[in-house]
Amino acid sequence: MASSQLPLADDLYLAAHDSARGRCLLSPATLGLGLAAGLIAELVLWRRLDVLDTKLAVVDERPTAEPATSAVLEQLLRESHHRLVRDWISFLATGVATELVERRLARAGHVRREEKRGLLGTKVRFVPTDTSVAGWPGSRIRIATSRGEFLDRPDLVLTGLVLATGLDQHVLVTLEANEREQLFDQLRRRLPVMLQQLIGHAEAAVGDAVMARRA
Repeated sequence: MASSQLPLADDLYLAAHDSARGRCLLSPATLGLGLAAGLIAELVLWRRLDVLDTKLAVVDERPTAEPATSAVLEQLLRESHHRLVRDWISFLATGVATELVERRLARAGHVRREEKRGLLGTKVRFVPTDTSVAGWPGSRIRIATSRGEFLDRPDLVLTGLVLATGLDQHVLVTLEANEREQLFDQLRRRLPVMLQQLIGHAEAAVGDAVMARRA
């Protein structure tokens, strides 16, 4: 069984970046939506949150063992009257989720800050420091699937968010049709309903963002 080495949202961030050049494969909006759902999923896996159809329910108010998810949980507790899943995905996607994940990856030494000066000012980006670490989330899913192995729960959620954000066009492109179907079957059969619902909300949010950009 394959296993995650990093928090789920960190794996998604690395999977969303070209491991050779560090270029992001998603728009900032889509990346933010995926990372927002990833942080919420981490809180579900920490058993701090439940997804009840369209709403988030706090089931344990204690902080987690790390700052990013604890910050999200703290914000949720402050906004106890307003816990629609889509609203929280949209709120965290405004830059909050990306900043939390980049900060966590930087603390662990997995990304480095780069500044590029141009005519319109200075652009800041975070680039993966190790191509093997950056490429591992996607490779891990592909290897396990090609071997017919079961993915663990975090990697099933990661796979769902890869599909929801359209990253599968990069991460899963080498899988055969039967391997993709096996992966879909695992998502349907082995992922708890609340996490399937969360992925569905993320996919809908990405779809809305794409339509808004085209309008």
